[in-house]
Amino acid sequence: MAKEVKENVADAFVSPKQTSVPSQATKNDGDAALELLSSTGGLEQPIDPARDRRLRKKIDLHIMPLICLVYFLQYIDKVSLSYASVTGLRESAHLHGNQFNWVASIFFFGQLTFEFPTIRLLQVFPLAKYVSVNVVIWGGVLAALAGCKSYSSLLVCQFFLGAAEAAVVPSWVPMDRKDEQAFRVGIWFSMCGFAQMFGGYFAYGVARHVGGDVHAALRGWQVIFLTLGLLTVIVGLVFWFVLPDSPASAGFLSQEEKRQHVERIRGNEQGIGSKTFKWDQFREALTDINTWLYAFWVFAANIPNSIAISFGNILVTGMGYSKLSSLLLVTPLGAYEVVILIGVTYIAMKTEQRLWCCIATHVPSIIGAILMASTEKASALVGYYLSGGIPIGWTTILGLQATNVAGSTKKITVTCIGTIAYTVGNIISPQTFQARDAPRYLPAKISIVILYFLITVDLCLIRLVYVHRNKKRDATKAARRDDYVLKKNHEFLDLTDIQNQEFRYSL
Repeated sequence: MAKEVKENVADAFVSPKQTSVPSQATKNDGDAALELLSSTGGLEQPIDPARDRRLRKKIDLHIMPLICLVYFLQYIDKVSLSYASVTGLRESAHLHGNQFNWVASIFFFGQLTFEFPTIRLLQVFPLAKYVSVNVVIWGGVLAALAGCKSYSSLLVCQFFLGAAEAAVVPSWVPMDRKDEQAFRVGIWFSMCGFAQMFGGYFAYGVARHVGGDVHAALRGWQVIFLTLGLLTVIVGLVFWFVLPDSPASAGFLSQEEKRQHVERIRGNEQGIGSKTFKWDQFREALTDINTWLYAFWVFAANIPNSIAISFGNILVTGMGYSKLSSLLLVTPLGAYEVVILIGVTYIAMKTEQRLWCCIATHVPSIIGAILMASTEKASALVGYYLSGGIPIGWTTILGLQATNVAGSTKKITVTCIGTIAYTVGNIISPQTFQARDAPRYLPAKISIVILYFLITVDLCLIRLVYVHRNKKRDATKAARRDDYVLKKNHEFLDLTDIQNQEFRYSL
């Protein structure tokens, strides 16, 4: 396999007089985009701006609502545990000490256990069908949580809920150019903010009208799990019929539009995916410093994640507010996330400086973490809201993995490592909020300040690596001048960002 890749790399730097239509061997090892181009030899013509805009809008119209809906449901399903914590769950299940912490953590054990099998299964089975089945299962398990009235039953359901949700994040194949992806990822993640707002109002309504009724057949937390779970099941069933497996098989695009799409993403220098596993790309992922810089950010940023997902309402009540009020008081965090995610990613798209924008946004979050740790009541609540700027880092890291990691096997490997970092960080997260530290949880808040500082430094290091590599490649290309000739369609040979010297890292 290594020999074949070396031949492909060498073959990419040959005279353009050679044919642009790949051989069968190259197609098998190359990107799926080659199959679309090989039938016609490619469009071989400049992209018309008006036609390109129409195609981009068509893709957005069909794909963006589906992705946004899944992100919305996934986040509100996660944060529902926080709502349940102040609407009777801990009392009904007789939880004590740090048992609630483990109920929150076990979700990510399930996600970690099933992440590797599910990433491989995504390559084997049709993506749309596999995702829709997992969404239905996850909705069913969430609904089943309504029947859990013991510590052990909660652990079992939370574990399988995490297992079902393992398929969601790695399922999305970018269908945009590099310069478009940051803003669109920002829109996806803004759904977390909308979910925070909707979920808070929904839980407040349930607590007011169900929680106060002593004769109600179901407790407030049961209504929350049951309603959100059944909603997720319905969405999963819809996905079976409307979600495309990949850009190459999207039913809403004609063959001509699919070829136009391949041409418009040619500049990404990474195609749309290959099903061939390549060991040299796997080894490269393990030795690339960026892989570990990404992983550290994901790990460290998710240790404080419980302030929004599982301990948000508990933290707000610890600031001196009532349980009922906390359901409404967490909603401004979601509003702040929406503004930051959409606003900053839009600015990043226009300036093409996503890392500087992200680093600047981390600063208010550090200030917010300091306020949470050092003040009480209103000031601490403001600090809690300011911490909502950290998800902009999520959009940045996911965007960087989408645009700056090339090679299908390498991309999958980097995703796996990032997923491990994500799940381990989230497993640790609830454990930082020890029962003995209630109600202020000062040690956890101090750790958040430190971690927010470290992940900001990490982003600066990532940018330094990108700038160094881009300058080195520009210098090499300038030195070779006329000798530096590329084979047509080299973008679709499934080369990594390091193998492909034409690749330039987005900043």
